[in-house]
Amino acid sequence: MADPLSILFGSTARVKLLRFFLFNPSKEFLFDDISRRAKLVRRTARTEISALEKAGVIKQKTMYIEVEGKSKKMKAVGYVLNKDFQELQALQTFLFETAPIDGKNLLKHLRQAGVLDFVGIAGVFVRDFEQRLDVLLSMKKFSQSKVEKAIRSLEAEVGIEIRFAAMSSEDLMYRVGMYDKLTRDFFDYNHQVLVDKIGVKDEVTSHTYRM
Repeated sequence: MADPLSILFGSTARVKLLRFFLFNPSKEFLFDDISRRAKLVRRTARTEISALEKAGVIKQKTMYIEVEGKSKKMKAVGYVLNKDFQELQALQTFLFETAPIDGKNLLKHLRQAGVLDFVGIAGVFVRDFEQRLDVLLSMKKFSQSKVEKAIRSLEAEVGIEIRFAAMSSEDLMYRVGMYDKLTRDFFDYNHQVLVDKIGVKDEVTSHTYRM
């Protein structure tokens, strides 16, 4: 039997898929979702998925998906990270350390969208891969399209999807003050604040969040 690690690092596409699965450890994906979100052409994605499955890093999973116009869900083949893979933790650490997934690189991309009032990171940026949000940000002059463009440029560089919430600074302060679910889920768990020009941290500490 071939050494699994000898199969892994054969191409850039394979590294992108490795990061994709390793940084989404509890999620199941259909092939089309993997190809689209990892930004790979279908033929390349198919080849690399087969290699990772052969290595034992991922495994097939039966999924049931809703089909428009049908009452019953359709059975489909999906893929999920194999948490029993022996070198999983070491591989996850290695790929995180070698990926440009850090606050400095994030800010470089986000500043293309305009002046930032608040930027906080969680999830993949702090190695908490089960969190639902990776970036929380606000701007006085907020443009959803510009923020999305900046985030997508970072995604293309690191090969993974960045889950983010962006809003006006006024909206963020209101949400923090109202202790709503989105901000509560972000600040109650492991996170870091990179930019805070509007006193979000002060507002947070006046509530019961854990900073």
